[in-house]
Amino acid sequence: MKEYIFLLEEPVGTREIKIIASGMMEAFKKAKEFRKSIVQDTKVKVDMMLKGVRYTD
Repeated sequence: MKEYIFLLEEPVGTREIKIIASGMMEAFKKAKEFRKSIVQDTKVKVDMMLKGVRYTD
C-alpha cells in the first residue's frame, strides 16, 4: 500500500492529510471527498495539492 500526502491550503493555514490507498485515483477521490466536506462545513475556499507518496508495508 502507499500513503499519499495532500496539502489543504485554507485561509487560516495549511493542513496535511495522509490517505492510504492502492492507487493514485483512489487516493485523489478520498482526498477530494474530504476537501468537499470541509468546504461544505466552513464555506471557505480550500486548495488541494499533492505533496508526495510514501511507500508502506
